[in-house]
Amino acid sequence: MKRLEYRGYDSSGIAIDSTIQMKNYHNGFENSEGNNLLPSETVLINLVRRRGKVAILVDAVESLLKSTDGTVVFDCHIGIAHTRWATHGEPNEVNSHPQPSDSNNEFLVVHNGIITNYGNIKAWLVSI
Repeated sequence: MKRLEYRGYDSSGIAIDSTIQMKNYHNGFENSEGNNLLPSETVLINLVRRRGKVAILVDAVESLLKSTDGTVVFDCHIGIAHTRWATHGEPNEVNSHPQPSDSNNEFLVVHNGIITNYGNIKAWLVSI
């Protein structure tokens, strides 16, 4: 990311996936034998975005890691990061990338430029 900073230093963000064990979790999705039909693990997206240079993002990630109890294991399968040079919208955390679909981070998007048909895309996503 530091090498990409020349492409944008208004804001930056990073997202990585991680899994957690779902203990004592009853979700109602069970077969006739009482076995859970859903996986015993679920994917969480850890998203950190900051306004300013990549060093500010690095500091934020390091601070978050220091706040853990030391037993947290990030079993990562994929990560995505982005640096932004604002061409549309303010340079702030909300406009930083990756952009989450919702508060649950069901999916994330990184793009360059302006999405001119965002209204059509939003309408389609809301309808599904």
